[in-house]
Amino acid sequence: MNATCTAPSSTPASSSAAPMESPQKPRYSVARREDAFVIRVDMPGVAKSSVNLEFQDDVLSIRGERVSELPTTWKTLHQELSAQPYQLHLRINAQVDEEKLNASLEDGVLTLTLPLKPSTQPRRIEVN
Repeated sequence: MNATCTAPSSTPASSSAAPMESPQKPRYSVARREDAFVIRVDMPGVAKSSVNLEFQDDVLSIRGERVSELPTTWKTLHQELSAQPYQLHLRINAQVDEEKLNASLEDGVLTLTLPLKPSTQPRRIEVN
């Protein structure tokens, strides 16, 4: 079976909470191991507590927001970094073992491991 990971043609409806700006699509990469997809998403300045991950109907939805709060005693002289919502939807065309999904956020990079069900993994056949 040829399993793939693609951006869906239409994005699911967004949450009812209106973000400060329209969400940006973060940069990401997808790699395929024999037993899993590994997805890395650049989300600089996003705290673990603001990352929201959902996997439903073969679509992985990733949301997060970089918060830009300065101490009240500071005076802004120049600001290009502001609060920035991120949103990404990926269609996973494979049978993912949803019970074993794993996510970590380190140094502004979200790494997701989506293990494939054994029936989707390549089977090695020994020649006698």
